[in-house]
Amino acid sequence: MNEPTTDMETLVQAVEALNRSTHAWEAAFRGLQKQVLQLDQELAEKNRELALTSDYLSSLLESVSDGVIAVNPEGVVTRFNRAATLILGHARDEVEGRPFSEVFDRDFTAPVLPSAMLLRAKSGRMTPISERDSTVLDASGRQWGKVKTFHDLSEVTALREQVRQLDRLAAIGEMAATVAHEIRNPLGGIRGFASFLAQDIPESDPNRRLVDKILVGAASLDKIVTELLEYTRPVALTLRPTSCADIVSSALAFLTYEADRIQIDSTVPTHLKVLADPGMMRQVFLNVLINAVQSINGPGRISIQAEDCGNQVQLSVRDTGCGMSAEQLEKLCSPFFTTKEKGTGLGMALCQKIIDGHGGRLSAESDPGQGTAIHVILSKAE
Repeated sequence: MNEPTTDMETLVQAVEALNRSTHAWEAAFRGLQKQVLQLDQELAEKNRELALTSDYLSSLLESVSDGVIAVNPEGVVTRFNRAATLILGHARDEVEGRPFSEVFDRDFTAPVLPSAMLLRAKSGRMTPISERDSTVLDASGRQWGKVKTFHDLSEVTALREQVRQLDRLAAIGEMAATVAHEIRNPLGGIRGFASFLAQDIPESDPNRRLVDKILVGAASLDKIVTELLEYTRPVALTLRPTSCADIVSSALAFLTYEADRIQIDSTVPTHLKVLADPGMMRQVFLNVLINAVQSINGPGRISIQAEDCGNQVQLSVRDTGCGMSAEQLEKLCSPFFTTKEKGTGLGMALCQKIIDGHGGRLSAESDPGQGTAIHVILSKAE
């Protein structure tokens, strides 16, 4: 018969059981720690993969040449990529988080007519674009928002306008050449008969003044005819390295102006050379300088500068004259457009034609009452 266990034995047994349970718990805890550590490592690896994927997708989005604008279902912009910034001028933080309609002053949905596809740039200019919209869905088919991809059509629109302008100029040129030839023959007869009359009428006779006016008018018409023929005739260029300073100085040598009223400053470096026809470029700058002189009422100043732009040179003529409005500036080089009472409107058109023949560019800046700046960019001569 077994003897009853003592209290001490019972305590020892309880302690042994507790130790066995503690060891089991420790083993289970270590296993749990190992599993948690493994899960943490897997989670960190997934986070790294997710970050790499997110960075990759973000880099792809920022690298595409088309503008991308994404909005949520409420129409608030959630993504605005780098190309969109380059096209429209808005910084990302200026657009993201704001309603699309508030930023661009129109609905998100692309218009049906391509001609109505416009987005307002930061400057306020309505930029012509080609755009397409898509709906963004999650895996379950729920709509997350919409995305718009677009590209800038400003250059295409400008080229189309240039083509239309060239077509108009070609038609004007053909008509002008015909008219010029038809006018020149009877004009020669008028000048000849007027000259004979002038020989027979003494200076003191009042009728002599009328004959002189006929001669002046005929000379003016002859000048217009000559400019018409020059404009319609193909530009024949003899390109060679030419000093910018020589072009300017030769134009100034033919310029007539009141030196006590108008100050002309020329800061053109002698070492800068362009690939140009010296005679043609002298004609361009002489015409620009004549316009500058005629635009100045009262005392004024004309400055001529040259800037090295890498493989090009920009020659600029700035005056303190009356300036031009935006509408006048847009028509500056259009044939027969002039702001002068006795102008023919062919001077700047011919300048544009000569510069185009050089493969250069002509641009202008002006504001009413603030003067005008004419910029001519030509290829640098090595």
